[in-house]
Amino acid sequence: MTATQWFPFSDSLLAGSLPLLAAVLAALLLWALLRYRRLEHRLQGLSREMGSASRSLRNADRDLRTLFDQSAIAVVLLDSRTNAALYANETALAAFGVRSEEQLTAEVLQKPDAWADAPYGLMDFEEYLHRTVRSGLQKFEWRLEPQGRRPVWLDSSLSMISYKGAQALMFTGVNITARKHAEVADRFRHQAMTSMASDKGLHVALDHLANMAESRLPGARCGVMVHDVEAGCLRWVGGQSLPESLRERLDGLPVAFGAASSGTAVFIRGRVVSRDVRADDRWDRYREDAALAGVRACWSEPVLGSGGEMLGTFDVYHDEPWTPGDDDIDALTDPIALASLAIERHRAKGQLEKMVLAEQMVRRISTDLLTLAPEETDEGILRTCRGLGEFYRADRVFLCQFEDVSQQLKISHEWAAVGVSPLQDSTTRKFPLLPQAVATLFEGAPSVVLAADGEMPPALEFLSGLLSLQAKQSLLLAMVYRGDRMSGLLGIQMTATANPWTPQRINTSELIANLFGSALARNELLHSLTYQAVHDQLTGLYNRHKLESFMDQEVARCTRYGSTFSLVIFDLDHFKSINDRFGHNEGDAVLAGVSALMKEGIRESEIAGRWGGEEFLIILPETTLDCALPVADRLRSSIESHRFSIPERVTISVGVAAFHSGDTPHEIIQRADAALYSAKESGRNCVKAAF
Repeated sequence: MTATQWFPFSDSLLAGSLPLLAAVLAALLLWALLRYRRLEHRLQGLSREMGSASRSLRNADRDLRTLFDQSAIAVVLLDSRTNAALYANETALAAFGVRSEEQLTAEVLQKPDAWADAPYGLMDFEEYLHRTVRSGLQKFEWRLEPQGRRPVWLDSSLSMISYKGAQALMFTGVNITARKHAEVADRFRHQAMTSMASDKGLHVALDHLANMAESRLPGARCGVMVHDVEAGCLRWVGGQSLPESLRERLDGLPVAFGAASSGTAVFIRGRVVSRDVRADDRWDRYREDAALAGVRACWSEPVLGSGGEMLGTFDVYHDEPWTPGDDDIDALTDPIALASLAIERHRAKGQLEKMVLAEQMVRRISTDLLTLAPEETDEGILRTCRGLGEFYRADRVFLCQFEDVSQQLKISHEWAAVGVSPLQDSTTRKFPLLPQAVATLFEGAPSVVLAADGEMPPALEFLSGLLSLQAKQSLLLAMVYRGDRMSGLLGIQMTATANPWTPQRINTSELIANLFGSALARNELLHSLTYQAVHDQLTGLYNRHKLESFMDQEVARCTRYGSTFSLVIFDLDHFKSINDRFGHNEGDAVLAGVSALMKEGIRESEIAGRWGGEEFLIILPETTLDCALPVADRLRSSIESHRFSIPERVTISVGVAAFHSGDTPHEIIQRADAALYSAKESGRNCVKAAF
């Protein structure tokens, strides 16, 4: 087929296929249009979903921030690379002591000085951040110390979160400051109770209680003062936060209105608050000391015992003017209660120890006084007065006794402390005072306490002049009995602002007074028995047994030293006739009269006794025979010239002998007896010597 033939065929084929091609193209165009519209619709849906998600994310971020801002939990979001604060809620800003995230970053997170020392420093916190980046979560307790504020404890955690499309670190902290303070207070409470149980000393327990109070009271410095009843003042015992200079200045603070806060609180038995000590008149004497210690305010709360007695004060000091609120008063309740328990326990223990010591002293004194020999009684009583005075820290202890005959009172024994004038010039004086008059002053009690500012009973006015009681002194008088009769008074003079006479001390003093009475009665009895053992009952002269003892002593002395003595022995002439004619009573009267003349006619160093019956003996120490003869003759003459109760003259016959070297007592007595018989044979009423 030729080209001409071909083209016509092609034209017809093309003409026939054009409608089909147009239809195909139209179908493809329709499909593309539909596809486009479907894709456009899907794109619009995705756009709507993205907008909704973006809004949800923004709402979630806003809700989360709102939740954090309203939470009591501190929340901080930190950049995981720079550690800068991206967000911090109000609780966190307050905990760190700042106002904004920028200030938190600049003044805290990038400033080491704003942090506490290890293990709560900035480097320690950054170490927790690094661990969180590696592990994803960290939990720990953290302690913040904002400038000028109390430390804050947080129960903290760190975790990784996505924030604004980036990784961030989230710090959360729950405030556990109250719990930590309670733990600290509990620790100090436990230490105080342990100190009380182990008897480590009152000051240790009160130190712990002062620390316990300080842990509960922001910015406080606490101390505990104990009431010294005997001295009438307050002693600083617990609390070491204040400077030692102020503690020493307040130690011994008098219990009086105007004596700072503590002394005034004890005096009025109530709370005293000095908001500013610079403007409080009660601090006039201590204002300069308070200023040097940096003290501006003081709150003193009385510490009372279970029976209402005043034990001391719990004192709270501040560096700025300050007044306690209800929460502060509540916080001090437990420390005050424990301080009361500690002081009462300490006092009870001290009283028990004093009771034991007093019992030991009484036993010692009892053993001493009731085993004294008669000649040791005075020394033993003085020793007891001194021991009693030193035990009580008294100014004076003295014993007054009534004389049996005159019924006058005299000061027989006295002990005075160093610096106290003794009553030596008054111990020889006697005061007219009947025991019955004194007994009425005691109103049935065994003792009475007289204060210097009280009225002295008229019957005891002489004591007021002797003792010169000062304003701070008091006097206890206890009755001393011998058997069932009052024989004297025990006096104890003491110095104390308040009355120091506790029931225990009074009872002990009364017991000592009874021991004095027992010792004096025992001494009187022993003296009587001893006297009866060596004296003749009728004449009161030494008996034969005692004369023989003196003879042995004189012979031994003269033998040792080469000296001599003389012996005078005599009897009454015709004494049997006197008894027969006038009776034995008159005979006894004559013997007693002769004995009285003997006592008057010899010196103190010479010894006279009844040798037996109507026979008497005189020992003349250091006396030769020549000197003894005139003594014997004077005695003979005085008896002869004396008028006795019988209507006859009484005479004696006398024999005198002197000691010779080598003599025994028996030998010298034999020579004197021989001289006596020689006098009788010579007509009686004469003196003969044995050479």
